[in-house]
Amino acid sequence: MAAADTVPILLPVFLVTELLCACNTVQLWSLKKAGVAGTRSWLLANVAMLGYLPALALRTALPLVFSVVLSNGLGLVAASAFYIGCARFLGRPTHVRALSLMVLSAVLALLWFTLAEDSILIRIVVSSGGIAIVFAATAALLACHRPAEQRAAVYWLCVACSAATSLLHLLRSLYYGAGFGNLQDLFATTLPNVFSMSLTAALVPGLSMLAVAMVQEHLLSDATFRAERDGMTGVLTRQCFETRSMQLIQQAEARALPLCLVLMDLDHFKQINDRHGHQAGDQVLLTFCNLLRQGLRPGDMVGRMGGEEFALLLPQIHAAQAMALAERLRQGAAAMPATSLGGSIPYSVSMGLSVWQPGLSFHELYRHADLALYAAKRAGRNQVMQAAQSD
Repeated sequence: MAAADTVPILLPVFLVTELLCACNTVQLWSLKKAGVAGTRSWLLANVAMLGYLPALALRTALPLVFSVVLSNGLGLVAASAFYIGCARFLGRPTHVRALSLMVLSAVLALLWFTLAEDSILIRIVVSSGGIAIVFAATAALLACHRPAEQRAAVYWLCVACSAATSLLHLLRSLYYGAGFGNLQDLFATTLPNVFSMSLTAALVPGLSMLAVAMVQEHLLSDATFRAERDGMTGVLTRQCFETRSMQLIQQAEARALPLCLVLMDLDHFKQINDRHGHQAGDQVLLTFCNLLRQGLRPGDMVGRMGGEEFALLLPQIHAAQAMALAERLRQGAAAMPATSLGGSIPYSVSMGLSVWQPGLSFHELYRHADLALYAAKRAGRNQVMQAAQSD
């Protein structure tokens, strides 16, 4: 069957793919303003695909330099740019030089085996083999370096699509390389050929859509983080801390688990600001929050309740253990002063601890800890006091 007769059967597939790539290009163009790493490379990959598909679909009407060399060269550029986008997005090495060298070598090989020595077989192996290698590397990159703080579904789907694209091009290279396919009609309407080309055409915009989803996931995660975190110290805001604390108390109630709350207030913080300046006071807050992060267990929560007052929720811990943890933090604060341009700034912290009991609400637990905190201040500051159970 002649190629001219079979191209129209696959032409709708290319048109749909071209339309989807155009839509993805518009989306990525709008998202690049957000400055997310990798977006520009993914945009380049889509632009390359917009040129690749028409040149491939019109191979019977265009000179071989355009329909073979240009189209396959753009396909390799698109695959490489997609990998680079993923690497930049994940903060990994991009290997731009190696990929550029690979693309250049492949284009030169395509030129030679098109104009100097006509070999369709070698052209297929070069183009499909190169794309298979790049997408295999992309799948491995995404599988090994997925951001732990983001949902896994988008990344694993992108891994699957990258692996499928790599496998399809590898099988195509092996199929024609082993002499099974009709090299004179690469658009033959055999079931394996139509299936592989249609699936490949579907995977191309699918990968771009997943790239868009990764950017949106990152932006949503970043917006959520900013909404939930105190802008200076990075700990939870008061509203977020209270909301999560209520959820943990519900879990403690349902599973009969212990839980403690510690309120912490930096001693004489106004004097620190007055004596050393507000910038030095901010450094004291940052130093104390770093101490908290280093001294807490996984699952513990810390929030800034306002000014120099912080709260610490300790799930699945008994009173004696919570007192010991709070005492270690108090001693750590006293032993490690903050440093600023003005030199060393000693500081101390007073703490009040309350132990959750079944039926106790968060606000009641908070009130008990607050009473214990004020008792610590009245007793001379720089100490930990536990609320009486009868409060």
